[in-house]
Amino acid sequence: MSKKSDLTVDFDLLTSSAKQLDEIRKEFDGLDEWQEDVKVVVGDARVQKAVGDFVDNWDRNRKRLVKEIEEVGKMVEETRDAFQGLDEDLAQAANGKKR
Repeated sequence: MSKKSDLTVDFDLLTSSAKQLDEIRKEFDGLDEWQEDVKVVVGDARVQKAVGDFVDNWDRNRKRLVKEIEEVGKMVEETRDAFQGLDEDLAQAANGKKR
C-alpha cells in the first residue's frame, strides 16, 4: 500500500498568484508614460508645479511599489518550489524511496 504525505499546498494558487503579481508589476511599470501628458494638459504654472510634484511623488512611490511587488512574486514562487520539493521528499519517504 502506497502512502502519501499529509502536506496540502495549493500549487495552482501559488502559481496563479505569482503570475498575477507579475501582471500587476508590468501594469505599474508602464504607468510612467502618462506623466508628461498630464503636465502638458494643465495650463497654469502653479497648477503645473503642483501636478509635477504629485507626478514626481507618484513616480518614486510607484517604483518602490513595483520593486516590492516583484519581491513578493519571487517569494511566492520560491515558496511554491520549496513546498513542491518537500512534498515530493515526504511522499518518497512515506513510500520508502529516496530521491
